Amino acid sequence: MSGHPPGALVVFVWLDRTGLSGGGWAGVLCILAAALVAVAVPHTVRLLGTGEAARAVLPFTVLFPGAIWSGVSADGLFAGVTATGIALLALGITRGRAAASATGGALLAFGCYLSYGLVLMAPIALVVVVLADRRRRTVGWAFAGAAAVVAAFTAAGFSWPAGYRLVIERYYQGIAADRAYGYWVWADLALVVVAAGPVAAVILRRAVVAGWRAVSAPPARADYATWLPTLAATAAIVAADLSGYSKAEVERIWLPFTAWLMAGAALIPPADRRRWLAVQAGVALTINHLLLTTW
Repeated sequence: MSGHPPGALVVFVWLDRTGLSGGGWAGVLCILAAALVAVAVPHTVRLLGTGEAARAVLPFTVLFPGAIWSGVSADGLFAGVTATGIALLALGITRGRAAASATGGALLAFGCYLSYGLVLMAPIALVVVVLADRRRRTVGWAFAGAAAVVAAFTAAGFSWPAGYRLVIERYYQGIAADRAYGYWVWADLALVVVAAGPVAAVILRRAVVAGWRAVSAPPARADYATWLPTLAATAAIVAADLSGYSKAEVERIWLPFTAWLMAGAALIPPADRRRWLAVQAGVALTINHLLLTTW
């Protein structure tokens, strides 16, 4: 965990201290946490949009090809923690529940101590706040929860900005020197097509069109939940890609972002959904059976 803040190490140490030691239990934790994504994403869509949209999203999160990498690294854990944080934030703000809002903020802040790159969950969290419209009286509790996590790590002696600066320095002294920016800035996006499945391109195209139409003729507030989270996740992916700090292995590293591309699955016409679900399942099975991923 040398390239990460101490959060991930703390989680696995806690697991060991409870008597669940070894790689087996660590893998179980990652798989169970990653499975929360399939619930958190559609639940967030339901809270911000409609139940019908959430029902359309659910099977796409279940048959998400990136699930292949969810149980083989801590990135599945990271995806589960942050997705749950977003869902709780949405619950807290839309239903006026301070405890849920504070817990969501705490989980999102803790995510930043699991991996430096998870600060890029900010656009998705911002979407939740924006779509909550006038029901924002518990937003302050989210900041309070986040502040508590930051204060705890800072009091324990860890400086996030200093750690971030040093890990970038170490990165460019090591493997980054052998990975050309010009190649990986495109190769990373190709890996997204594999990890998120080809339906991600379909969803993104429809999300862009829906966003463009919303600029000229604003739809109902609930309709925004079918495309805005997808565009926010895309913005996070593009930012990570252009930064140059993500080169290779993004099929697992970007799991916390790529899973949210599925939030726009309701944009696919109902008649086409089964076909695209079959394609997604086919991609996952093909990768699992024919590709040596080394993970």
